[in-house]
Amino acid sequence: MARHIACLRGWHPALARAEISALLPQMSVTRLEGRRLVALSGDGEEDVLVQAVNVSSGCQAILCDAVLWPCKGESDIEGLIVDVLGHLKQHPREGSVAVRAWRHEGRIEGVGPSQLAQRIGGRLHDLGYSIDLDEPVHEFGVVIDASSNTIACGWMLGFGDESDGVSSRKAAERPFFKPVSLDPRLARLAVNLASGPIDNGATVDLMTGTGGFLIEAALSGRVAVGFDLDPVMVDGANQNLTWALEAEDMTDHRGQVMQGDATQLETCMPQLEVPLTGFVLDPPYGRNSQGSLAPMELLEGVLNSARSVAERNASLVLILPIHPMGEHPDESIASTHEISLLHGQWSDVELSLRHSGWDVKALWVEHVHASLSRLILHATVAPQD
Repeated sequence: MARHIACLRGWHPALARAEISALLPQMSVTRLEGRRLVALSGDGEEDVLVQAVNVSSGCQAILCDAVLWPCKGESDIEGLIVDVLGHLKQHPREGSVAVRAWRHEGRIEGVGPSQLAQRIGGRLHDLGYSIDLDEPVHEFGVVIDASSNTIACGWMLGFGDESDGVSSRKAAERPFFKPVSLDPRLARLAVNLASGPIDNGATVDLMTGTGGFLIEAALSGRVAVGFDLDPVMVDGANQNLTWALEAEDMTDHRGQVMQGDATQLETCMPQLEVPLTGFVLDPPYGRNSQGSLAPMELLEGVLNSARSVAERNASLVLILPIHPMGEHPDESIASTHEISLLHGQWSDVELSLRHSGWDVKALWVEHVHASLSRLILHATVAPQD
């Protein structure tokens, strides 16, 4: 039985597993039979778990001290209720409670979220808990996972089946918008994967463009700095950052946009109060403001520059447009997989990473539409000889 269970969103479970692992490096993350359920074990204080799930793009909720119940249908539910009661007696909470239930991956015949929430809520009431569906002190989460015919229950941290706010934001709504702007949920996930926990260090958006990475880093409370050589893009990214922060009523933030050459970070990086541990890069192949550099030469220059200022434990997330290669939402792909970039050759990218001192740790593919996918690459600083 897992100590905690993380419940993932469905758009890309493999990336979500990597993200929650990066946000909780002190914990072991193990995939369960359900494609959107992972076990978390190890030392994880509740405030650390709350911070992780609140900034995550791919995690709906964390169920603390969880019960994982194999379910064959309605006839098994009474057994689940008995186990839940045992759980509640071993892990009581003080204050009012609401039960939140939702489905993953379809339906289990005869088992519905509303009915299950009502039955568990009734037993909570019988145990003396005050039920408050509007503003409870605690929430008890119930996830019906049809992909594995299991039900996961536990004291819930996070948003459950509701929107976390990231997916509801649209890049096209920003005052300064370009059609190539990343979806905010992918931008947030990339920031988390590269940067890890909030207090781990600063996030550097190497070629910020319209500011997608920078916005997500600032909204998640990180120290963040974005660079662009084009003053028009710097001004536009500043507009977008201000707009996003005002929409969230964030007057106190630690994000800034600077005009600067990402291939010369040693000379243009401002003094920050935290180390540089997270780097994110979505190269602007269609808008090369370093016009004298070929795309691959520019990429290697930026990678070298990032490596020169990075801490020894730093990570990098690089996103590249590729030709469609099918759906891969559940697992990473091997570097030996046939990868066809829209610009340049995959072998050249691998060589640039090695030359600049970055070790590739994992690759994922996100399907965008019939003629476009994205390669999401996670790398860490290569050990020094």
